[in-house]
Amino acid sequence: MARSKDSKNIDEIIEKSIGKQLLDKRRRRGLTLASIASKVGVSHQQVQKYEQAKSAISAAMLYKFAVAYGIGVDQFFEDVRKSLEKKSCAQDNVIDVNNVRTRINVLMVEDNPGDEAIVRKAIAHLSKINLLCVHDGLQAIQVLRYKTLSPEFPKPDLILLDISIPKRNGLSVLKDIKRDRELQEVPVVILTNNLHSETMLEAYRNGASGYICKSFNYDEFRDNLTSCFHYWAKSVILPTT
Repeated sequence: MARSKDSKNIDEIIEKSIGKQLLDKRRRRGLTLASIASKVGVSHQQVQKYEQAKSAISAAMLYKFAVAYGIGVDQFFEDVRKSLEKKSCAQDNVIDVNNVRTRINVLMVEDNPGDEAIVRKAIAHLSKINLLCVHDGLQAIQVLRYKTLSPEFPKPDLILLDISIPKRNGLSVLKDIKRDRELQEVPVVILTNNLHSETMLEAYRNGASGYICKSFNYDEFRDNLTSCFHYWAKSVILPTT
């Protein structure tokens, strides 16, 4: 399926914003193209292409740059979000929740930093998404029930939950959420590579609101996440604020 002109324009904004940040972070640290290239495993010419937004950067490669610069991959997307929010929200694939809510708060439970980077890049074009990512089941419960890890993060409007996470697996976390009177109304969408039918059935039987596969096709994955956020942020009315 051919991609729309608006979608391509949004991709260009994302790549230009990330490229500008890559260049700025390298210069602030006094690194040469060659030195950062050796850290991320590409040629210095390729690094220059990323910085000049002449070559699209994959989420996996972006994670390598984040590690090299000693930062969280989420930092790359703050400026992306600001750039996109300055644009008109007239595009069909940009969420504008003007009269529904000012921002949708999303808790993502994902232990794989590469997958986290992919999700962040896939939803960077969505406006008004306040995303917090935690990396194991215990952290998820601490944020949801006790707010010990991120006290400023509000009760989420939506939870994206991986099945295969450490300390407490996703199904255990899901069951805890749905047993908790303070949390049970929050929709939980499973975001996983696990397509076993029994696992899927158990998730739905325990109150999952959806089940999304981490597709190897990036465009398909991005479209699926966009549809998910359109539905939960715009098409339905959620009880939380």
